[in-house]
Amino acid sequence: MKKILVATHGNFAEGIISSINLILGEQDNLYYMNAYLDEVPLKEKIKIFFEQDTATEDVVIIFTDLFGGSVNQAFLEYIDRENTHFITGVNLPLLLEAVMLNEEDVTEEKLKEIVTRSKEQIIYTDHPKHQTTEAADEIFDI
Repeated sequence: MKKILVATHGNFAEGIISSINLILGEQDNLYYMNAYLDEVPLKEKIKIFFEQDTATEDVVIIFTDLFGGSVNQAFLEYIDRENTHFITGVNLPLLLEAVMLNEEDVTEEKLKEIVTRSKEQIIYTDHPKHQTTEAADEIFDI
């Protein structure tokens, strides 16, 4: 089974999962870890996730907020776990695409593709009137 875990500083993880569930409906394979908001050490939460919420054969995608940040570093001991993928810099377009992937489509190549597409969703727009019709058509697939 495909499992997706979002782990971030503060409540960001819970919030982005809430957005996914609002857009796609309730997803039973999504998990979140809000780091540093309670007394349970993050490494303990991670250990519980891998011991209780996943099976050896599960495909797991871990999303964190900051590359090199403490949340990202807390997962390092699981970096070599089979069928486990790590992506940092989570955003909503990226997470949406990952959630919609079929388990058999979760490959390093496919994940790199959706990371690239999600980067393209980061667009500075000072005002819609400054966007060309062509750019707007492309963004909204018109």
